[in-house]
Amino acid sequence: MEKRKVFFLINSIGFGGAERALVNLLSVPSLYSGLDVRIILLDKEPLVRQLPSTVKVHQLNAKRSLLFSLVQLNALVRKEKPTLIVSFLVRANVANAITTLFQNHSAVLCERMHLTSHLDNQFTGWMRAVAGAIPRISYGRASAVLGVSRGVTKDLVEHFHVSPGKAHTIYNPYNIDDIRAASKETPSISLPSRFIVSAGRLTEAKNFKHLINAYLKSSERDPLCILGEGEQKEALAQFIKKKGAEKRVLLVGYAKNPFSVFSRAKYYISASTNEGFPNALLEAMTVGLPVVMTNCPSGPAEILDADPDFQSDKYHFGKYGILVPLGDERELVYAINQMQIEDVRVNYSSKSKLRAEDFCIGKISAEYWQFLRRFL
Repeated sequence: MEKRKVFFLINSIGFGGAERALVNLLSVPSLYSGLDVRIILLDKEPLVRQLPSTVKVHQLNAKRSLLFSLVQLNALVRKEKPTLIVSFLVRANVANAITTLFQNHSAVLCERMHLTSHLDNQFTGWMRAVAGAIPRISYGRASAVLGVSRGVTKDLVEHFHVSPGKAHTIYNPYNIDDIRAASKETPSISLPSRFIVSAGRLTEAKNFKHLINAYLKSSERDPLCILGEGEQKEALAQFIKKKGAEKRVLLVGYAKNPFSVFSRAKYYISASTNEGFPNALLEAMTVGLPVVMTNCPSGPAEILDADPDFQSDKYHFGKYGILVPLGDERELVYAINQMQIEDVRVNYSSKSKLRAEDFCIGKISAEYWQFLRRFL
């Protein structure tokens, strides 16, 4: 009997959290034994993560175009006839959903971002209206839509015409043992002897200028190291220079093994304005870092206070880390000052490790495959 085909669809295999989640999901082959599992990449771009050798890869050449994605995906699906396509990221999700108009497969969309706030950060005016309308029209056609946090799932139901019966939440999987093993390696980049760390693409949504301002006003005297690359790198470098903070705020670039950097830091901090499920936060917690993060939509409150609906206009000692109101520089300064207290850091270090275990790869991957087999 021919094996049932399950395709995983994503734009490309880059450095992002969605790509890492997909690789983690496929890293336990025993969970999908008996199935013909493949990956479809919409764009012909370099692969920066290693994929399981047991999984066949189809690489299209859509050139980041939704129209080309639709045309090329439809042709491949017509030829290969998969039973199920599981997609990650908005363009892949839209293409997957629309292709069901022409082909007979089940479509499961995995939304990684709090889509409303993500689009608000990316677009304005008529472009924002169009960008919101495309998933609003298409997502409802899917067999199911998986939010990476309850906040993401709630947003999909309330703003993108996903029926509650089709909306589900499954968190990101993390290979706890691998992360902790990698954290013991020697960092590939030069670091100060003591430092605090933040990580993410250097984009507007990560709100690094806000973070730098609060850091410079706080009582923290160890350097702030920012891991990542992105379009704001030059602007951030100029901003740091203007502040006269070149020796205190260090743009250390991309680290292939960020865990070895995290494990040597004093604590992790993020002032992001938009997330789905903040990967760097959870990875820092996995190696035992105490954490401070803005309560942006969505994920931080769900991780740090086990309550997706938590709100406060003051910094908050959550169950597993410190939450700060979004965009409030004064409260972020206060939170940083709290992290100067050793007892606070020690307490949250142990709680970080404890919380990370809730998202271990074995547990979450099994949950994913149990869910996906409903459509086979």
